[in-house]
Amino acid sequence: MSMMIDEIADSEILNSLNKLGLSPKEALVYTALLPLGQVGSSKIIKNTGLHGQFVYQALDGLEKKGLVQHVIQSGRKKFNANPPERIQNLIEDKKQIAEDAIQKLNRMAKAPALQQFEIFQGKEAYVAHEFDQLEKATAGSELALIGGGEGPDGKKMQGDQFLTAMGSRMDEYERLREKKGIRIRYIGGENQRMNLFWYKNNRKLFEYKLLPGFMSGLVNTDIWEDTINLNMFSYSIIAFSIKNEKLAKSYWDFFETLWKIARG
Repeated sequence: MSMMIDEIADSEILNSLNKLGLSPKEALVYTALLPLGQVGSSKIIKNTGLHGQFVYQALDGLEKKGLVQHVIQSGRKKFNANPPERIQNLIEDKKQIAEDAIQKLNRMAKAPALQQFEIFQGKEAYVAHEFDQLEKATAGSELALIGGGEGPDGKKMQGDQFLTAMGSRMDEYERLREKKGIRIRYIGGENQRMNLFWYKNNRKLFEYKLLPGFMSGLVNTDIWEDTINLNMFSYSIIAFSIKNEKLAKSYWDFFETLWKIARG
């Protein structure tokens, strides 16, 4: 019974060492060497039952991992196992490798070649996308809007179209926006003055300016931290969404330029 328990325990230890990055032969050689003290390779070969070539390869791998060291006595190598506490170094090494890999992958993920482009057509798809953008936005961040969205009859402005599209979910949208502290800055044309004035007085964290000579059209532009949305309010709503951090920054710079010359 005791032998069976020992075999199970040995098997669990070897499996644990495998998971920590030791090969099966390295794990076997290390556990065999621990109780032997300083010995030559022939003793290790005898105790593990492995072919000499495999033992030498395992010893070399263990030395590189800092788990085994050797000295030369009378021209012959003598090996001994370093304390098991050194295994902690394997975990730290893996952690560092993982952190380096994550940083490289994040840099790749931000590359322009990996930009995402999506199209949302129809009221339901548009509203769902608006909520998705709001939920993903960083708390305390900002949404910039460049006006547009005149209705197909030439009379309804973006404000009307946005409210109409949101419908009964408008209050829910505003509660979520206020909870996350998302500020809105809007640049519109003179033909949007009444709508924007109403927004200013009825929506929190909302500012607007009017750009001289600018008239709203069928398309308005949303600029988030890393995404640009081009929303066309015609007979059917169509939103084009481009997720690209560098492109979004470029649009932010453009927006700030317009904001400086627009009038409050």
